[in-house]
Amino acid sequence: MNMALLNIVIEVVFSGHMLYVAPFLFLMMLTLFADRLIDLIYDAFDKRKYR
Repeated sequence: MNMALLNIVIEVVFSGHMLYVAPFLFLMMLTLFADRLIDLIYDAFDKRKYR
């Protein structure tokens, strides 16, 4: 049952809705990793001062 549900969801998403889902997924990933990206940029500039 779970595998059939997963196959149906994948078929619906990739059949034509990916154009609408992709920006949403991009925004979700950006929100999820924004704090790590900001921390990485801050560390890169912070270490440059001590060289």
